[in-house]
Amino acid sequence: MKFVIVCAVLFCTLSSRASAQNIQIQALPQTVNYRKNDLVIVCSITNPSQLNAVYYIQLQRNSSTTFETVVSVATGQTPPVQWTDTQLQGRATATGNVDSPSSAQLRLTIDKNSVICPTDFKMYMCKMTSYSNVVSDGITQETSPIELSYVETPTVIEMPRLRILNENFDTPNRQFPVGTMIQLTCRGEVGNDASKTIRWCTQKTNEMMFTELAQTPIHSEASLSGCQYTRSSTITYTLTKEDTFTQFLCESGDTGLCGTGTAIQYVNITIG
Repeated sequence: MKFVIVCAVLFCTLSSRASAQNIQIQALPQTVNYRKNDLVIVCSITNPSQLNAVYYIQLQRNSSTTFETVVSVATGQTPPVQWTDTQLQGRATATGNVDSPSSAQLRLTIDKNSVICPTDFKMYMCKMTSYSNVVSDGITQETSPIELSYVETPTVIEMPRLRILNENFDTPNRQFPVGTMIQLTCRGEVGNDASKTIRWCTQKTNEMMFTELAQTPIHSEASLSGCQYTRSSTITYTLTKEDTFTQFLCESGDTGLCGTGTAIQYVNITIG
């Protein structure tokens, strides 16, 4: 599945008079490449000239029923940045200040090696209390929640298993007579999109490159572990006299041409 960053904002004020929105939330990058990007969320002030002071900024994350504060920065706190979510504190860092409206900020960073999927890919929002020189009153504002977008690349795929059609057991043999119908099965990761599959390509003797097989594979249902889906793919292939040496490739995470997958395995078949 793929989530989309939503950056609309809403707010409530302690004053009966209207006030412009002064806080925003950003995810950097907007789409996190799991295990390759740090996860960074920033709460920042959008209109500092309209504020005389910022008293606190909170970063909140949704739980089962509500939003709970993860970390905050406030005047009078020692240290200024304090954690509420102590479990996340053990694998993340937070920096921030409310020294002045122009510099006030709260930044959460989870290192790419510490991000947990799907645990960390929840909805987040920022909340702020400040004094507005527009309405001459204290105001509390919050952003609308954002839901983090992520991509997970497949990296693991098993060696192809081989059996002769209608037999019940795999065979270690890799040489067969012309006309033998073989079944090849690959099982591996396909990423965080359940619709993705494993594809098959071949390269025969004297061919310069791999080409995708015309046969339609049979795909298993995708099973989810963490944020990564796994499935198997099976093809049936009849060996011909042209298969003096044929290399079969199964791959996932490809970007077009055969051999561009992020998870690839090979098996070599000959006739004899």
